[in-house]
Amino acid sequence: MIRIDSHDALDLSLYRRIVRDGEPVELASTLLGQVDERRAAMLRALEAGTPAYGVTTGLGYMSKREIPPTDRPALQRSILLGRSVGVGEPLPHEVVRGAMLLRLTGFLSGDAGVSSDLCRLLAELLNDGWKPYVPSGPHGAAGEVIPLSHLFQTLVGEGFVLEDGERMLARDALAARGLEPYEPGLKEGLALVNGAPLAPALAVQLVDRARPLLEQATLSAALATALVGASARTFSPRIGRLKRDPHQVAVQERLLELFRGGEWEDRPQAPVSLRVVPQVHGAVLDVLDGVERQLEQEVRAVTDSPLYLLAADGEPEGFYPSGNFHSQALAFGLDALAIAFAQLANLAEKRLHRLLDARFSGLPEQLAAEPGRHTGASVLHKGVVALCVENRMLALPASVNVSDTSAGQEDFQAFAFLGAEKLRRLLDNVELVLAYELLALRQARHLRDAPLPAPLERACDELAELVSPLLEDRPLGPEVERVRDLVRSGRLLA
Repeated sequence: MIRIDSHDALDLSLYRRIVRDGEPVELASTLLGQVDERRAAMLRALEAGTPAYGVTTGLGYMSKREIPPTDRPALQRSILLGRSVGVGEPLPHEVVRGAMLLRLTGFLSGDAGVSSDLCRLLAELLNDGWKPYVPSGPHGAAGEVIPLSHLFQTLVGEGFVLEDGERMLARDALAARGLEPYEPGLKEGLALVNGAPLAPALAVQLVDRARPLLEQATLSAALATALVGASARTFSPRIGRLKRDPHQVAVQERLLELFRGGEWEDRPQAPVSLRVVPQVHGAVLDVLDGVERQLEQEVRAVTDSPLYLLAADGEPEGFYPSGNFHSQALAFGLDALAIAFAQLANLAEKRLHRLLDARFSGLPEQLAAEPGRHTGASVLHKGVVALCVENRMLALPASVNVSDTSAGQEDFQAFAFLGAEKLRRLLDNVELVLAYELLALRQARHLRDAPLPAPLERACDELAELVSPLLEDRPLGPEVERVRDLVRSGRLLA
């Protein structure tokens, strides 16, 4: 049980334990008391006639329309229902669960003005494994109102949840748990949809998927270098220290671990695609670490709008419009990751092409058992070329697009969702690129008799259990899929 006694106590380690590992949460009673105190202050302001966006007024372009007091409670439920226009396959449960957690911890600051009852319900549903069905798109709003309405309308018994992999009416799922549909109080419907918890939840999942792919690409690069007989001198950490680049040094140290110290003979220079692995992979690592640093901030963020803030720093108590729902930094980070991993795949494509060329590899042309009579592994490169071309299209930034919505009231978007979806597809392609390369490397190992360092030999042994040597031309598609599953499993990195 993870006890939460501060709204900003969450970090990425705790986030992963709760979201991925399913550890339950417990909310400190003192913290819930502070939430209710802040809500009481907000309600007093509303009773005194203070106007509040989305509470006493309409939303978006209708923000100048006053809502009669008798209609205000119903507005909060309406907000949850009227924006659920998404379609398609559901977002991963880990992402949805992450958004629920971040909405909860943001509420615990008290700045959103919600009740402790709502916080308790979110914690209870998190602990119960509640799985709202949140369609994956399209989401072109300023903020996350469309997916968040799908997510949180389930609290009031609307929409769908997943039970044993099947869609189920949320009202039936609540009833099965002995729960009545929640009746949102003033501002609570707005608070549930006006924030940015999904962007970091998407980004955490993608970062956690991308980091092992970088490790896998580094292993493949080391294996390619060893199989073509290139010198390990280019991997010396001294070179990275001369560049003053700690990420490059980290990659060079990892490469030397895989080489078990390295082969230090002075040999002719290998092609650039083999020599710049530390520089490219180090830069990718830098981008990954930068996005993760941003995520450490995002999991502690309060992203509601408007916020109800107490008097401080010479500023009065009251409602403060906020732009914290705009996930610009994460949108930039997702676009940067797409560019970085597109380049990672480009480098793998060049390594593979050099491996197939006897002039560079010293191995039979196209890694064929009998060049000329057999095609060998050259067709693998054709698949990789297609994937890299698609990656270059997917690497185009999503975060530089803007459109007017809500009659011009919402005239700027971050498009973090689009950036996340492009990156997801691109990482799918990178997995395949590495699978194609590993299949060729397995063939190269069969053709090269020289011993390899133990870590690289173990990787080749793992591959050999899945793929037999290419002695005759045969369909390789099923083997590519098996190796892709191996890449996805992370077993080669064990």
